[in-house]
Amino acid sequence: MLRKIIVRNGLSVELIAIIALLFIFTASIPVVVQAAEDAKSPEKLTLDGGAGEIVLNGTGTRKKFGFKVYEGALYLKAKTTDSKKIIESDEPMAITMSWKRQGPIDKTTDVFSEGFKYGAGANYAAQKANIDTFIKSLIKAEKQDVWKYVYIPGQGTTISYNNKVAATITGLDFKKALFSIWLLEDASFTGDADLRKGMLGK
Repeated sequence: MLRKIIVRNGLSVELIAIIALLFIFTASIPVVVQAAEDAKSPEKLTLDGGAGEIVLNGTGTRKKFGFKVYEGALYLKAKTTDSKKIIESDEPMAITMSWKRQGPIDKTTDVFSEGFKYGAGANYAAQKANIDTFIKSLIKAEKQDVWKYVYIPGQGTTISYNNKVAATITGLDFKKALFSIWLLEDASFTGDADLRKGMLGK
């Protein structure tokens, strides 16, 4: 009976099956995209070379005009809300940037270049070569990219884009300058207060 009705209306059983499958597939796409956007930073990171693990201290979201740009996550050996202690500490730590939308290379270059002026402070001239190496390593950010900056004492700060190492910059002072871009609390440089609070677990 069903087949007769379908044929009389000019449709075949096969066509209806295809339409149903297309509907199910397309209806699931927004769910998949939303799941990717809502993906959480892992609770732990395992360091290379047997350097152990670091734990998630906190996450914050960088927003521009109300839109999510990236999620920043801070990893430490032990959780703390003391930004100065984190910046000065010569212990393993990491910051990840999980991108929620594209980031043009010129914009990210400008933001980091300006951030280093405050983050490095009096050490800017001494760190200029390292800062230039970092800036040259930057790439265009794509949605769902993960940028990672991992500091290990005695080795330096390893810069990775989507798990591909772009550079390793030695020295504690460079780590201080880099991590200060997110964590520095200073009257001359407030940065993104909400992002910082989230990363500090406040």
